[in-house]
Amino acid sequence: MKRVLLIILAMVVVLTGCSATEQKDMQAGTDVQASKPVFVMAGIIDANEKAGITTKISAKISDISVDVGSVVKKGDKLISLDVKDIEAQVAQAQAGVSTAQANLVKMQSGARPEQIAQAQTLLDSTKTAYTNAKNNFDRNQQLANAKIISQAQLETAQTQLSAAEAQYNSAQDQLDMLTKGETKEALNVLQAQVNQAQAALDLAKTQLAYGTIVSPVSGTVSAININVGELASPGVVLLTVINVDSLYIKASLPVGFMESVKVGQEVVVKVTEIPDKEFSGKVSFIDPVIDSRSKSVLVKITVNNPDLVLKPGMLTEIGLKK
Repeated sequence: MKRVLLIILAMVVVLTGCSATEQKDMQAGTDVQASKPVFVMAGIIDANEKAGITTKISAKISDISVDVGSVVKKGDKLISLDVKDIEAQVAQAQAGVSTAQANLVKMQSGARPEQIAQAQTLLDSTKTAYTNAKNNFDRNQQLANAKIISQAQLETAQTQLSAAEAQYNSAQDQLDMLTKGETKEALNVLQAQVNQAQAALDLAKTQLAYGTIVSPVSGTVSAININVGELASPGVVLLTVINVDSLYIKASLPVGFMESVKVGQEVVVKVTEIPDKEFSGKVSFIDPVIDSRSKSVLVKITVNNPDLVLKPGMLTEIGLKK
């Protein structure tokens, strides 16, 4: 990168040295000279769309679907990751959702008729037992008052009555629950369990989707930095895709020519690597801040690349049309 910058600065110095003479010639000039472009800027080609492809999960590379130089479209698959562990997590999360939903549906549906019948039979039985225990206690209480039985016998009858009453109340509550259904609070708890299980499933599916890495832009694969079987980690660039259809030039304009260059102005581009051809471009941006060291300003120029012969990194000279 330092070498490229030094080359650009050297080109700027040369062009700037020539520009003073050329500027005088332009002012004095002839019709022949006025028809030729004056090259006053040096620059380097870069891509408007450049994507460094990374992963969102840590996993081994199972397949790379492209090579350096492959042309891809936005959405094309680039890399596949080994996601067997995540697939198992998805299956487990799906089972959790199914279980939670089944519990909720069961609770919402209420009891089956045979369950209600069994509860009713139990209630009838406990009611009979309670009635008998109540009658027995009342009788023993009268006998105890008459001093016919002991206090201990009366207490035994009291204990039997309390137990029979508890069983009867429990059977009544069970039947009420079956016939009236679960409370709203209980249903809300089950619904929350369904929501929680669904959230876990959605997260697992999202992680699984990250196992297929696709291109965010259309372009050409310019670099691949990993091999099949290696571990991909988040934040590390795995490969690079650039769109050579959309290129621009970062150029340095000597301050002496600032008034001669405007945004939207058409320019002529010469490329060091393609000396026998000129390209057309248009000024898209002029930095208002002057570099005090180079006495130049940054200019961005969009350049036409119909035959896709221009590549990022190529050095250029930019001429002003007269």
